[in-house]
Amino acid sequence: MDICLTRRYAMVNGVLLTAAVALSGPRSIIRSASAGDQIDKLTWALPSIADTLFIPHAWTTYVGAIMSLVQEGSLTFGDDLALEPAAADSWEQPDPTTLRYHLRGGVTFGDGTPLTAEDVAATIQYHMNPDSGSQLASFYSSVAAVEVTSKDLVTVKLKAPDVQYIYTAAHMAGFVFKKEQLAAKGIGTPEVLPLGTGPYRLIEFVPTDRVVLEARDDYWGGKPLAKRIVFQAIPDRQARLLAMQHGDIDGTFDVAISDLNQWEALDNAKVKTTPSLGVYALILDQSAPPFDDIHVRRAVAHAVDREGLVKALLKGKGEAATALNPPQMWSGLMAADQVRAFYDTLADYPFDLSQAKAELAKSGHADGFDLSIPASTADPYMINVLQSVVENLKQIGIRAKIEELDNNAWLAQYFRHEKLGMQIMAYYPDYPDAVSYPYLFLSSSTARKDGLNGSNFKDAKVDALLKIAIEKSDPKERTNALKEVFKIVNEGVPLVPIFWPDSAMALSNKYSLTGYTAFWYNIPWAMRGFGPG
Repeated sequence: MDICLTRRYAMVNGVLLTAAVALSGPRSIIRSASAGDQIDKLTWALPSIADTLFIPHAWTTYVGAIMSLVQEGSLTFGDDLALEPAAADSWEQPDPTTLRYHLRGGVTFGDGTPLTAEDVAATIQYHMNPDSGSQLASFYSSVAAVEVTSKDLVTVKLKAPDVQYIYTAAHMAGFVFKKEQLAAKGIGTPEVLPLGTGPYRLIEFVPTDRVVLEARDDYWGGKPLAKRIVFQAIPDRQARLLAMQHGDIDGTFDVAISDLNQWEALDNAKVKTTPSLGVYALILDQSAPPFDDIHVRRAVAHAVDREGLVKALLKGKGEAATALNPPQMWSGLMAADQVRAFYDTLADYPFDLSQAKAELAKSGHADGFDLSIPASTADPYMINVLQSVVENLKQIGIRAKIEELDNNAWLAQYFRHEKLGMQIMAYYPDYPDAVSYPYLFLSSSTARKDGLNGSNFKDAKVDALLKIAIEKSDPKERTNALKEVFKIVNEGVPLVPIFWPDSAMALSNKYSLTGYTAFWYNIPWAMRGFGPG
């Protein structure tokens, strides 16, 4: 990230736990259209559309790209990824375990009913209820209670200080539902379309195929430029390219970096890229054979040609990963050059098939084993990465094959913690904090059904260090704790980082979009500097 983000984030991280913070108005570019210059329809392609639009049961970037235009949280992320007001016009943290959100006046749901503190509290309580099966429950694990202080004031009490929680109100976990809808059966289906306080309302949903949104004239943040947005599922990458070339779509997210040359060659479109802060990694379930054997895990790590994959797939738009966190995720704690210097001290597993064979020979599986690796066909890299990994594994005696699944089936299987073994995971952050990835993928509390810790990594020392990084406000104390976590994890290899990709999107030359950021799936992107080309 640029220096602007680093300074802004450091200021937020340093101040929030010691003083009240009030944000009076959004700094992001919101283009309010007059009736005369609204366009009739924007058609947007996505690699997949889920079978439900209920985010607690469909926590994906593509559902976020849709629902971030329908729903919003009390806060949002600005174009520099700093926190800004949204449904709440101000907020404060009078002490390390208390947060108060003052709701903005005049905010209504898509059916015209006013937003109240009851709705915000009910949303938080839904995620906290273990019977709800919310995939976002871990974001509320530090919450002790949520109180409706008045009709427009919500107070959240934490069990202990938690520097991560301040971001929850701004990403998908904080999107507010209407209280009555949360009690309805079938929310997220075509029959019960979720309501939100965002700039659009849902008017049509054909599961796995398309979604249609209609602009709201009564949105507090201004009138959207497009009267209607149609999201169309086009899983095949070349089919999306042809759809853009023929003018059938106006834009798409998640353009594969490996396809950029083809997209850039189109006469009627332009490509935008930005650091994604994302990571691709192999997740190894060390709770059961064969990956309970550290020599097997090290063998796999040495069999991944990270540099070759970056060159072949990313075309220089990203870099080989030597640890879980992209360097930019440490913003506010360490500068990028300091992060890279620290990463150079960690246990390393360069691509070397002879070392991979030697490690496997030391294991209890010296003769190799059979392995099936599930992957989403909607992801632009998963299958291609695994094709390389599978070929390398075969050369050391591990007989692996790829189990291609549609995105919804793959995600559901992962969250059920079924057939874990080896998984490939692509993950993009919900907020820019260095503890985010380690907590989600390495905490004992997330090694459960509906949790992201698919390696079943459990280490009491790591849990204690993560607790420091989550609860303490002092940057040095947090940094030292996280450094120790990364040392332990790189030594034990519960996961194998592959690369940190840039993010790319394509847009028709007829339009412009200045607010494309790493968090495109968490923000009302069509309101962020979207206008004529």
